[in-house]
Amino acid sequence: MVPTSTRATVQLSRSSPAVADATAVFVHKQTKAQAQYPALAKAEQAMLEKLIASGAVRGKSGEVTVQLLEGAKPKRLVVIGLGDRNQFSAECLREGGAALAKAARRHGLRSVAVLLPAIPDALPKTPGGAKNSSGSAAGYAALTEGLLLGSFDYAEYRGTADKSADKEDRGPVTFALVAAAGHDNELVAAVDRARVIAEGQNFARTIASRPGNNINPSSLAKVAQELAREVGLTCRVIDDKEMKRLGMGGILAVGSGSTNTPPRMIVLEYQGSGFRVRGSVRRRKANSIGNRQSATGNPLLVIGKSITFDSGGISIKPAEKMDRMIFDKSGGMAVLGLMYAAAKLKLPVDVIGILAAAENILSESSYRPGDILRMYNGVTVEVTNTDAEGRLVLGDALAWGIETFKPAAVVDLATLTGGVVIALGKAMAGVMSNNDALVQELTEASQAAGEKIWRLPIWDEHRELMKGEPADIVNAGPSRDASPLQGGAFLSYFVPWQGKDAIPWAHLDIAGVADTEKELPLYAKGATGWGVRTLVHWVTHRAQTQR
Repeated sequence: MVPTSTRATVQLSRSSPAVADATAVFVHKQTKAQAQYPALAKAEQAMLEKLIASGAVRGKSGEVTVQLLEGAKPKRLVVIGLGDRNQFSAECLREGGAALAKAARRHGLRSVAVLLPAIPDALPKTPGGAKNSSGSAAGYAALTEGLLLGSFDYAEYRGTADKSADKEDRGPVTFALVAAAGHDNELVAAVDRARVIAEGQNFARTIASRPGNNINPSSLAKVAQELAREVGLTCRVIDDKEMKRLGMGGILAVGSGSTNTPPRMIVLEYQGSGFRVRGSVRRRKANSIGNRQSATGNPLLVIGKSITFDSGGISIKPAEKMDRMIFDKSGGMAVLGLMYAAAKLKLPVDVIGILAAAENILSESSYRPGDILRMYNGVTVEVTNTDAEGRLVLGDALAWGIETFKPAAVVDLATLTGGVVIALGKAMAGVMSNNDALVQELTEASQAAGEKIWRLPIWDEHRELMKGEPADIVNAGPSRDASPLQGGAFLSYFVPWQGKDAIPWAHLDIAGVADTEKELPLYAKGATGWGVRTLVHWVTHRAQTQR
């Protein structure tokens, strides 16, 4: 099984399990003391009314109240606040589920019966946002995601010194979502799908959390190969020797300082259509004809920056917080999570995932400012900053992936610039693109996922900023002006940007959202796995519209 750092399960139930050691309910700010939960036992209902009437429970978003109930078998009532009913959305349930999961772990609960509040037929995806066509299914799915994301607990490196009571091994917890009869098939499908998406995201978080002495380009390739074997993907690993033959000067330069762990281009292929994908390394199927396109059109290509550790190279980073550069591979980890989910969900669309993996460290063989590199597509780049390395590995991956697979659309994800954090903060990713329709698709997918994106421009003026001398372009402009836009403008030189041969392309700068230094409603400190949910929703939409 892929590692998810999650010791929790979510299942549907017709009634509260007799073995449950807690019952969880959700309330809004407007919930009155006499509010009824028909499935609650009398003692639990009485306690809920008492807590609301006394003001101990106010229904504020993120509020968690745990009350011990007397009886032959001690049991707890857990009350989760959902905030203002007028702002109720799937995201409220997602965050409420995460709050419940964290509380369950703190209190050592093993089995929790979860009673959902009334869910409107048209439940908004986010507060005040577009509405889901099926409110109940969307609500159960969001709650399932929240429960599993909130249960994430990265413990691979906890040692013998960590013996505090709250770190004790309390075993897994089971959340039973109590659902009335009549929606069984729809809710089962929604919960099952949400479970897979959350597993993909927690898988991405687990690998992103592994330190540089564990994950390097070669060991990351092994992780991808193990994933491929488990879920039925094809995996090809392009090593440094083949990169040299292919002329991938960007990724080779970035990884040149790490002689023991050279770069790798990791290519994962999911053939959801049943036909051989153009450029596929898989042998031709008996029912395929030549290089026939899939029934759903050309494949989707998703590329992730996977710098397994980034010191900045000769343009070295400050020592403060350099340890957080293990998360510089988060774009590639989102691709891993997507590929897991696409295969498990059996989405009827072809998807190619590429992880451009390198380690950017300082040594006698490191690349230098002033070096001139020739990229896969022939564009030459003068290195003006060795810490602007992510765009170099992505440039080669974009150019090679587009030429090889002729995709219908391309999305790349990268922790590319600190400038995007200055511009947008840590609540959303920046998106840059040459295609309005693709941005709209990603925006709708992000809203359905509860992940936020905001479009930033790439104009000719920004592309001009990257022009160089004596090389075609530079990898970092002469100033920090328009820093995140410089990154996107640089990458635009490696995609068919305009004209009749243009390919829809979007660049997601996830530097502000890939990890967190403080606990968030959905996430503990560390990797977030941001992007997995948005990508799965986007690929699902493409699968549905191309059929």
